[in-house]
Amino acid sequence: MRIPVTKLPPRLVSSLRTWLPLLVIAALLYLLLSAVSPSKLLAAAIHFRLVYLLPLLATYLVYLVLRALRWHLLLHTFGVPNSALDSILLFTGAQAALLIPAGQFLLPVLQKSQHGTLIRRSAATVLVQELLFGVLALPAALPGASSIPFAGTLLGIAFAISVVAGAVMLHEPTARACIRLLGHLPFRDHHLASLDDLRRNVAQLASTRAAIAGSLLDMAAIAAAGTSLFISLLGLGITGPGWIGATAAYAFGNAAAVVTSLPGGLGASEDTSTFVLSKMGVAAGPAAAGILIFRASTLLFGTALGWTVLVLCRRRFHIHPSIDGIISAIRGCVRQAEAGDQAAVVDRFGRTLGQQREP
Repeated sequence: MRIPVTKLPPRLVSSLRTWLPLLVIAALLYLLLSAVSPSKLLAAAIHFRLVYLLPLLATYLVYLVLRALRWHLLLHTFGVPNSALDSILLFTGAQAALLIPAGQFLLPVLQKSQHGTLIRRSAATVLVQELLFGVLALPAALPGASSIPFAGTLLGIAFAISVVAGAVMLHEPTARACIRLLGHLPFRDHHLASLDDLRRNVAQLASTRAAIAGSLLDMAAIAAAGTSLFISLLGLGITGPGWIGATAAYAFGNAAAVVTSLPGGLGASEDTSTFVLSKMGVAAGPAAAGILIFRASTLLFGTALGWTVLVLCRRRFHIHPSIDGIISAIRGCVRQAEAGDQAAVVDRFGRTLGQQREP
């Protein structure tokens, strides 16, 4: 028996997808500013020593390279022809979509454009990478958990989400039960089969040596991101939390970003990390200033670096990038990966990116 579902107008669905995350982000940032006096935040921020900006961005660049190499290991389980430089450039270029909903799925589109890798295969590497990174970031938050109210609850929620996602992807009986449940909804049969195929790719990938050994690169990337936040705090003269405290604050922010699934974790990450630092004894104004400097610097740097790589490597990637094209490509990647129509990804969404094969 199929459950009757009233379909919303496509235009309304598109508007909700676009504006709802933005409204949630705006509400969370407003909550941060209302909890922290803007004057105190500004007074703390203007004392940031710009000499610390270069090492902050340098350590974040190390973070990106480590995550790119981690993805490179996962990708090579499918026998792709990527060199390490290929993977680093593709992963860095995908940062152009850092602030776009589901922006991580630009990476499979770029991989498909350059090397012809099936979307479902490269999408599986993205899903495994994000799943394992989220799980590995949780232990980094433990040092600050004992002194922070509701810290255990937040970690528990993030852990539960990771466990459920892992069970759906990796545990065969759970996955089959979910597929059967979806079978009672008004999906087309070939969509379910393709979704199960994608899930099998993820399960196969997560059990490989590359997925397990690459966790060392994930832990190094978490340490690099924590170091970036620590440097941001040092730029304001804040030394109290230390490197371990800064890494814990970053990990809590990452957990909040996982729970909310907002683009770039905006709003949720800033609110949570500021709350954690304030509970470690840092005044609310300087804590918020340090977090916002860290987040603004890394998000803007990552996005700008991604666009720079896309523009400079457009011949290498066989694309001519544009904002509208990237948004359409991401949406198309998600839809077509589920539907299993690989040709449509190349033909339709390659054109919206302005994809041009070089002679």
